[in-house]
Amino acid sequence: MKPMQRGFTLVEVMIAIALMAVLSVMAWRGLDSVSRANDQLEDRTERVARLLRVLDQFERDVALRATTELPTPVGPSANPAASTSTPSVPLLPVAIQARQPNGAPFVVEIVRTAPAAPGQWQRVQWWVRGGVLYRAAGPVSAVFPLQAPEPSDRVALLDDVATFQLRAWEPGPGWRRLPGVAPARVPATGVELLLAVSAGNDAAARTFRRVLAF
Repeated sequence: MKPMQRGFTLVEVMIAIALMAVLSVMAWRGLDSVSRANDQLEDRTERVARLLRVLDQFERDVALRATTELPTPVGPSANPAASTSTPSVPLLPVAIQARQPNGAPFVVEIVRTAPAAPGQWQRVQWWVRGGVLYRAAGPVSAVFPLQAPEPSDRVALLDDVATFQLRAWEPGPGWRRLPGVAPARVPATGVELLLAVSAGNDAAARTFRRVLAF
């Protein structure tokens, strides 16, 4: 006679199944945590990359600003002289204007050369509305005055923007927030762009800074 083969009891099978279920849940939670962390890292990396592209684009617009080829100022001066008895000069180059009309968002406008069309220019505007940073470029032209960008020309570059600020460095007094109203004694030698961007609903806004020399 063959010896009797002892099998697993029902209790042992249930214990094994329970252990496997616990191990499966622990493994799933670990994989889910790793997946969430990876998604957050990818999202943060993409946001930083978008921010760097925005800063690079603003720097490029400033670098391509029109200089002596401008025949006349492109708009009202952002720094009118408060008194004719005090010598004053425009704080910003004539191709860069910073303004904030009553009830309107702060706008930075740059008249820049068109890289693909030598001898022609275009008006580029930057502003924030509803926490979104926009950029709009007008049509290229060799005739002044240049046409302003149309509403359909705007492109949303960055969301969750809490602060969009531009300051100019005036030798002597130092940083001056724009748009300024006090007359300048000497032209600015550079500008500073400040962007405060929120990383999420519960995260505090982080401020990024880019200084551009003229």
